[in-house]
Amino acid sequence: MGAWRDGAGAGGIFGTVKEFFYLLKNEKVFRILAFTLALVLFGAVALFFADRYYVSKGPSGLFDALWWAVVTITTVGYGDVVPTSTLGKIAGLLIILSGPALLSIITASVASVFVERKIREGKGLERIKDKDHILVCGWNENGFQVIDGILARARGTHLVIVLVNELDRDDIHTIQYRYREHRVRFVRGNFVKEDVLARANLSRAKAAIVLADTSGGHTLEKADERTIFGTLAIKAMASKVRTCAELLHPENREHLNRAHVDEIIVRGQSSGSLLAKAATDPGMTEALRMLANDEDENRLWRVRVPARYTGKPVRDLASHIRERTGGLLLAVLREERGIGLEDILSEGYSAVDEFIKKKFAESGKEFFGDRRRATVQLNPPDDYELTAHDWILVLSRERPTEGGIVERLVGGAP
Repeated sequence: MGAWRDGAGAGGIFGTVKEFFYLLKNEKVFRILAFTLALVLFGAVALFFADRYYVSKGPSGLFDALWWAVVTITTVGYGDVVPTSTLGKIAGLLIILSGPALLSIITASVASVFVERKIREGKGLERIKDKDHILVCGWNENGFQVIDGILARARGTHLVIVLVNELDRDDIHTIQYRYREHRVRFVRGNFVKEDVLARANLSRAKAAIVLADTSGGHTLEKADERTIFGTLAIKAMASKVRTCAELLHPENREHLNRAHVDEIIVRGQSSGSLLAKAATDPGMTEALRMLANDEDENRLWRVRVPARYTGKPVRDLASHIRERTGGLLLAVLREERGIGLEDILSEGYSAVDEFIKKKFAESGKEFFGDRRRATVQLNPPDDYELTAHDWILVLSRERPTEGGIVERLVGGAP
């Protein structure tokens, strides 16, 4: 039921009402309701025509008769209208004897719809109705850290996290209880399958994270294989959804690159370098850990370059940040768009171009999408020219707010 409340906009409300209508229709609630309404109308009409010439407590009009029928069938019985004729009393007996039973059946049927939906939701079989949510596909021992990081970044918002895996029901209840103050939903199934991803409402998700999956008895030996198939399914269904994947073996990175995965994290890839730094440069790894886990008053922020600094050297913006917040500009993140359909069409837009565009539209598939790659320029030179597509990485105590959207980084770039 929580997913019903969270459906945003008229489209979400209409979809909820439509689904509720079909659920009630399957339970034959409308047939029982129609029979109940017919009984009420029969009693009201019978009382009106049978008792309208009686002066004592008879109905003064059709509305009074209808009022009496509704009050009687709901067992309220105010006594302001009383049948006096034989036909009116017979109609009253029919309503009194059958009315409560019919209302009980309607109430039980409606309640069963909600109970069944709640049970299906608990089992992870219900379709997700939220949008701009984050999918966490698969599960392993790092899953809690991933959720903690997402929730830390989403502090103060109403972000929904949807877990898609094959964990036991008790394990899912444990996870949901741990994050009971947040909106963590669950879809049971193999995230490699498109029908499972469709139940998780992938097409309207903000991002998808694919973990090296060990849920449902899957082993780590097959984790990369499942990650590759899962990301291929995600990108085939929703190419614009930002996808981040965890790999165990670096040699599998090229497969995810072909699937146009936005971010690839290879487990343990930096551990060797960190161990070396720990041995040769004491304190460096601790500083990196504090920054990554947000344990110091100095924090990393990802900030859109203000429009007034577009086309200017980075030293101007770095000086401004230093003066206003005492922060340090560490890097420039530049988003580069991949090839699109407009890139392969000619400038004159001929009939051939129109034919190509039409065929791509008829295919119903997204061959290009909005694929973006972020390049990172650490410690950019002073004369590095900023563009409208740039973000900056700032280390500061205060959150820089001037000139754009601010996103706090916890455990790495989004």
